[in-house]
Amino acid sequence: MKTLSIFVAVIILIPLFVALVFKRVPPAQIGVKQSQWGGGILQEDFRTGFHLGITGYHKWHFLPATTHFIHFTGVHNNRSQSPTDSYQAPLEIRAADGNVVTYEVSVAYRIMPGEAWQIVGDGLKIQYQDRVKSKVTAILRDELTKLSSEDLQLTDSRIALVQNTLPLLNADLSEFHCQAESILIRRLHFQAEYEEKLQEKQFLRQKALLDIAQTRVAEEEKKVNVIERQIVAAEMAKTQEWEKRIQEKKSEYDVLLASIRAAADVYAAETMADGDAERVISKANGELAVQKAEALRDELRTAALNSKGGRILLALEAAKNLNVPTVTLNSDDPAVPTILDIGQLTRMLVGELSAPAKN
Repeated sequence: MKTLSIFVAVIILIPLFVALVFKRVPPAQIGVKQSQWGGGILQEDFRTGFHLGITGYHKWHFLPATTHFIHFTGVHNNRSQSPTDSYQAPLEIRAADGNVVTYEVSVAYRIMPGEAWQIVGDGLKIQYQDRVKSKVTAILRDELTKLSSEDLQLTDSRIALVQNTLPLLNADLSEFHCQAESILIRRLHFQAEYEEKLQEKQFLRQKALLDIAQTRVAEEEKKVNVIERQIVAAEMAKTQEWEKRIQEKKSEYDVLLASIRAAADVYAAETMADGDAERVISKANGELAVQKAEALRDELRTAALNSKGGRILLALEAAKNLNVPTVTLNSDDPAVPTILDIGQLTRMLVGELSAPAKN
């Protein structure tokens, strides 16, 4: 039970201690700490986060860290207005040439870094925005009168005026520890009669500019035409030059090709002639070899047939081919051979057997 009591006490006392000892500076705010028991305003700006600040001993002041806007315009939405936005009526200022000009202008400024504590110290925590607004209005009324109606129609002149006015405005706003970031001339218009004349003048000016532009276009077209003709001429010259080179190369290769073909024809003719001659010689040599082989064959055949075996072979062939359809016998003529006398028939066909050689 005692432990639980201690735990509950710690849970209650820690947030209470943090709330009493530390102070949270909200986002987009600058904190200024003041000591109420001596010491006054601390010369330091505190950014978003938790900072040491004892309740009862320190007092905190908060100023916006975002950009402030002063709008001199006749149209605004009150529902979207923030504490740092201020809407005023458009500025009616007489230009250098006497025409009354209605300006719609927006000025953006913010508290200078590290100087929020001085605003609180000077007692301007609530009044600094009104002081800045008054100073901005006075400066714009002084500087916008320096341009004539003709100058206001030129963008460069308006930009130069803004650039020259911004340093002067910052020099005066430094008194309230603020710094202007930009000046934007949103819109300007003249009185109705002058607006009509101005529109006619603008129309004539634009027409003159259009004529100048058309003249420049015609001049540029002339230049383009000249350049196009030059390009066409250069292209034709290059085309003719390359055609000439191509023709020359073609002629060279035609001559080279004709030479190659002539050499090929000569080589083919010579090769064919050599081949024909070699063929004739080879054919003649072949026929000669055939004739020699046939002669050798006949010689060898004759020699073989003249031998004993040859004669036997011839006898066998003769006996094989012997065809005696009829035999007429004459008993009165003893020279007529008897068909059944094998020895006599062999001697008649083969001849007498030679006596065997003696060793």
